[in-house]
Amino acid sequence: HHCSSGVSTFTKTRYFCHVEPKIHSLTRGYFSVIRDDVDLFELLVASKGNRDDGEPDFKTLADVLIQSVFRAALNRKFPVGYVNVYGEEDGTFPVGSGKVTIEINDDPDHTRDTLRKILSANHIVEKLTRLIHENVAEEVSGSEGEVDECQGIALPHPLDIWIDPIDATKSYIQGEPSLDCVTVLVGVHYQGQPILGVMTYPFIKCQVWGLCYDGRSLNNLPKPSPDKKRHVVMSTRSDFDGTVKVFGELGYSVSAPSGAGNKLGHVIRGLAVAYYCPLASTFQWDTCGPHAILRSLGGDIVTFDKTPLSYDHSMGPNPAFIAYMTEAHLDSILKIAKG
Repeated sequence: HHCSSGVSTFTKTRYFCHVEPKIHSLTRGYFSVIRDDVDLFELLVASKGNRDDGEPDFKTLADVLIQSVFRAALNRKFPVGYVNVYGEEDGTFPVGSGKVTIEINDDPDHTRDTLRKILSANHIVEKLTRLIHENVAEEVSGSEGEVDECQGIALPHPLDIWIDPIDATKSYIQGEPSLDCVTVLVGVHYQGQPILGVMTYPFIKCQVWGLCYDGRSLNNLPKPSPDKKRHVVMSTRSDFDGTVKVFGELGYSVSAPSGAGNKLGHVIRGLAVAYYCPLASTFQWDTCGPHAILRSLGGDIVTFDKTPLSYDHSMGPNPAFIAYMTEAHLDSILKIAKG
């Protein structure tokens, strides 16, 4: 079950791979700041829906901050208009009846002033400001001439990028003992096609990436060997028990690990032969990066009529899908899906 921290040979992929450890050390730091502060942890555990005390939602704040750091790092590296970053959050955070826009630059005082509009506890403002500015990405060495070249692959631009800063945090907040399921997901798409994905597991310090563009594929993973266990992952939100029974009749075992990114990671890393997702319960920021990695390994993510998922700037959910590594498993799972 290979998980490498290897970095690609070309500057652009290398840059994404270098930025992500910054993001994941920021993620780890953010949650350690919160875990160390009992009051903050209580706030984090309380969800947006059942809270009317006006306190900020810390899951959302983490997402907005991390997305802003990522955007700042890319804007520093690439020319204006070269990359467009999209995510679940719009870069603002609700405060009272208004919103605070969070833009990170090189100035810690600017960050401190922004955070003070959101947080009343000065010691937390200071900790977070320090954390953010320790992790604003450093430049990655490499001449500009190699930015677009990767073993003869010239990447297009502008590049549209989806980021999911902290996938599966909810599971942790709800008391799961392990943070292994948390992923940071970055996906680059062009003309609807996923072309580059970087997926980091910040709490187990593991990173996988894949590039699939212009008829060429590169990644830092061996192609998973055929899985004799015939294991499938899925969400518990659908008819889990019924599905387990039907899959079992065809010789598949089924489990439901937390997080869409983590489920896709199971297929990418050879821990499962497929991710069966019968509901419109995922979003483009969940699937774009893992989809590119899967494609670089010969797999795909397709709807029940075998149409690959495509990407734009839509905030709406993806349709139901199957993520798979080999056609044989796709066909047998589609039979189950169509029942």
